[in-house]
Amino acid sequence: MSYKFLVVGAGLSGLSNAFFIKQLYPKAKITIIESSNRIGGIIKTRKENQFIFEEGPRSIKLGKYNRPLFYMIDKIGLYPEFVTSIQQPYNYFYWNGALKSVPSQMNLKTISRFIKDNGKDELFNLIKAYPKILFNKIESDNLGEYLDEILGKELTKKYAETVFYGLFGESVYRLSKNMCFQKVYMSSYDEVQLKKDLIYDAEFEQMRKKILNKANSYRFSYGLDSLPKRILRYLQDNTKEKDFEIHLNTRGKEIDIEQKQLIIENENKEIKKIEYDYIFLNVPSSEIVSMIENSNLNHIKDDLKKIKNNSMITRNICWDQKILPSDFRGLGYLINPNQNQNILGMLADSLQFPMQYPKDSTNLTVMTQKDVNDDQILKELSSHLGINVQDPKMIIKNDWIQSFIEFQPGYFEKMQKIEKELENKKIIIGGNHYTMVIPELVYLSYSKMKQLYV
Repeated sequence: MSYKFLVVGAGLSGLSNAFFIKQLYPKAKITIIESSNRIGGIIKTRKENQFIFEEGPRSIKLGKYNRPLFYMIDKIGLYPEFVTSIQQPYNYFYWNGALKSVPSQMNLKTISRFIKDNGKDELFNLIKAYPKILFNKIESDNLGEYLDEILGKELTKKYAETVFYGLFGESVYRLSKNMCFQKVYMSSYDEVQLKKDLIYDAEFEQMRKKILNKANSYRFSYGLDSLPKRILRYLQDNTKEKDFEIHLNTRGKEIDIEQKQLIIENENKEIKKIEYDYIFLNVPSSEIVSMIENSNLNHIKDDLKKIKNNSMITRNICWDQKILPSDFRGLGYLINPNQNQNILGMLADSLQFPMQYPKDSTNLTVMTQKDVNDDQILKELSSHLGINVQDPKMIIKNDWIQSFIEFQPGYFEKMQKIEKELENKKIIIGGNHYTMVIPELVYLSYSKMKQLYV
């Protein structure tokens, strides 16, 4: 049977939906709708003056959820472009006017540095907390309450608030333990089964082991946006023209649930109806509410309206010379929200991936929630790093408005209820409602397709 699949949103979540539709339903009709003029969503790469600026995610971190993403990279032929990071021995966080080190590589030198920066007692307290993580049975979904029990209030305030505020832009006392710490949305990941279902080609497997074996994270030679671009090219090259369409600058206006149609509007205000057997919604909850506004799904609309989103501003800042202190050897640093700074954190891109930047240059990514002027950012950088930061060659600013979900306690349970009811109406919520981490996002896109296939 030939199904008609409609994918709304051409970010990585939507494109991954389309890729796995093609794998599981080779004869399916696939239509992608994207409201902006580009694909990739938050993956956004800019190349200028021999610099590669990653304006969204900086790299892909290796971990335990890699297989569906690797399978996709294998099939679209992107693996010859792997570029691996140079792992640094430390990460840093800003506390009481100074950068404090945390080991990213565990050895005598890095542990000694941690004790020097933070004290022996804190090391012992963090070590003592580890068994509590394994055996604690706290039922509260409030991450802050959970960490208070594990770490104690002082360590939660100093360490956990720094890390989770940097990752999610919100206090641990407003975040879900299930979503942000335990990642319950990934509980169905089964590596044994995935090895049977998603088999790598021999050439890819050989190159993966050779290049990524000791890596911490990776990019691609021409930037992370090579991933969505190559997925799209794969779909176009391996699908008959009549069975694949993508419409940019086109928004979904209204879903007719009974007729299984989506009313769309393009940039010329032209209206069209597209029929579907299944529709995948990889767009913010506010857009889903708008598309089902005229339906009788009032309780779902009300629940979706309660989902809150945070904004972030990123700046890619580059210099033609090295500006970091010689003893700065880390991925970057995060800033505790109680330190009254505008900067949330900084990532030292040119330390991680020096091969992607001109020799002896520096490229940093700085994150803020408030929109302050560039001079204030440079002043804070100077203070944090203990140097006089010179005027940069270039600053590229990107406003990510309402782009990051605030995963409040109870979020997962509410989304599961919404998903279950919408699935009965052939409406599938995209993985972007659970994570922005690239390997996790691709897995969720695969698992949603696999559930339909079974």
